[in-house]
Amino acid sequence: MTRLLLCHTCRSIDELPDYSGPPEYDVLLEDMVQRHRFPDGNEHIGKLATVATSDWENNQRRAAIIEEIKNAIEGNTGMPAEWYASRNTYQADALKCYSEHNRPKEGCIDYCDSNKRIGNPTRAGWEAGPRVFLCSFCPVETWVKTQIRHQKGMYKS
Repeated sequence: MTRLLLCHTCRSIDELPDYSGPPEYDVLLEDMVQRHRFPDGNEHIGKLATVATSDWENNQRRAAIIEEIKNAIEGNTGMPAEWYASRNTYQADALKCYSEHNRPKEGCIDYCDSNKRIGNPTRAGWEAGPRVFLCSFCPVETWVKTQIRHQKGMYKS
């Protein structure tokens, strides 16, 4: 499943991977909601929806899903629905970082560094909650995972 964060204020759809753990550890959703705030700190108005990943990855079906969302919004609010844009924020942020590091082929100087961690630390620090990094959305992740599997002997020579 793919989760869609529908922000009525920004008029956007943000894609998030599926999550089935405790809500207090859903750092990706928490971080995305933090991005949808007014300057005074109040949250934007929005909803969270889920769709089948296979449907969302199919361009024709995606267009139909967005059209359904537009019709539902237009029917409920009387607002024109042409304003929805779909975006994958974390992937875009990771690709920006990847480009800033000159598109490395092997490794990265700040792979899974603390400044790439997603979420907000508590007063006690980062100890609680899962460790999720922007690096998980970067092309370098494939190289790193391949190296780890190679060291574990998961590939035959």
